[in-house]
Amino acid sequence: MVALLALPIVFGAGLLITKKYNTQAVLFGTGLLMMLIGAFSGHVDFVPKGTASSGSVFVDFFLAIKAISSGTLAKLGLIIMAVGGFSKYMGHIGAANALVSIATKPLSMIKNPYIILALSYLLGQSLNVFIPSAVGLAMLLLVALYPVLVGIGCTPASVAAVLATTACLDLGPASGTANKAAEVIGIDAASYFIEHQLFIGVITALVIAALHFVSQKYFDKKDAEKGVEYELQAKEIEVRDAPTWFAFLPILPLFMLLAFSKFAITSVKIDVVTAMFISLAIAMLCDFIYSRDGRKVADSLKVYLKGMGDVFSSVVSLIIAAQTFVVGLTAIGFIDGLLHLSSHLGFGYMMMVLLMIAIIGITSFLSGSGNAAFYSFSNLAPDVAAQVGVSTAALALPMQLSAGIFRSFSPVSGVVIACAGVANIPPTELVKRTFIPMVGGLLTVILVTFLGA
Repeated sequence: MVALLALPIVFGAGLLITKKYNTQAVLFGTGLLMMLIGAFSGHVDFVPKGTASSGSVFVDFFLAIKAISSGTLAKLGLIIMAVGGFSKYMGHIGAANALVSIATKPLSMIKNPYIILALSYLLGQSLNVFIPSAVGLAMLLLVALYPVLVGIGCTPASVAAVLATTACLDLGPASGTANKAAEVIGIDAASYFIEHQLFIGVITALVIAALHFVSQKYFDKKDAEKGVEYELQAKEIEVRDAPTWFAFLPILPLFMLLAFSKFAITSVKIDVVTAMFISLAIAMLCDFIYSRDGRKVADSLKVYLKGMGDVFSSVVSLIIAAQTFVVGLTAIGFIDGLLHLSSHLGFGYMMMVLLMIAIIGITSFLSGSGNAAFYSFSNLAPDVAAQVGVSTAALALPMQLSAGIFRSFSPVSGVVIACAGVANIPPTELVKRTFIPMVGGLLTVILVTFLGA
């Protein structure tokens, strides 16, 4: 019965997050509350394995957070911080913009607005592998595509809808949720991308692109009938002038991860953090060759370090808070209760996939954060997968992909709000345009997952 108390607590946490309470604070607070309830009910095994109790239950609450923080920072946290710093540095030296500019040039030859919108989505989803920031990528694409889109008559609302979904699948080793999924499965990020994400990601992206073609055309027609017009405003983004050849720099980490892996050269092993550090050194050398200003290049290292700090305060802290929340769910008996209930009801693999997607989807939609949703519940994947007799990857993959999809039609999502602001359209109106492509993408993920099981 104590486990049932988790339901109002989880609901309350979701309510606070939708009311713009700090997500990390809510997850930490509710996690500690559930640990406290669990301790009073006799469950005192919430301290992570390998960590000795302090001798005081009260101190153990915070000892658990310390143990979670230490483990996260040493592994996944460092990976995400290294990626975040590198992404920030690529934007600072203009390399990200150079890559986007080259990639978007072929689109200027296409004159059909809906074909170019569909291709813009595919291009954006591909670039997301190298530029993991959903908002940053959307704004870069807007600046690069603005003259082309306006020239062929794309409506502001359709442009905003497409750009808001370009990072919906969170593909590639640079993605935080992809790295978390790889950690949960027990493989490296490059293997997760090639062996699990790539096939289903390509199929899903093609379906989403086709649905964007159909749905944006439909909504444009409905707006025209109603006489509704929006004005597209290109956001000014300060970007340093950079030579075209800088475009190879954002691709460099992924190239190294794939080249020095079991898929190619096996005599040398490179992990994500090492690849980022090597790529940073090469990028700084390239910047020095181009600018001939050693002092300026040396100072630019602060951009990378600040990027790491920004990612810690936003993403890594969120992971730690989410894991604390999960420890609370475990302490109160909710996890064991959920597994027991699903076993009692005879839930098989398919039903458990749908249940986990529903939990993550609701959390992501209400909070506007796919990261918060996936980090909060991804650690359940191994236990649930073991219960239904499938590999962890068979459960973690649809959970990870669905988190970003639900985020992309949440009116409180950061990327939706940013793109809606560019088009001067209410976020609630924008998500009407993203809903059909995202639901189609979600159904594709579920169908391909079941067919491949």
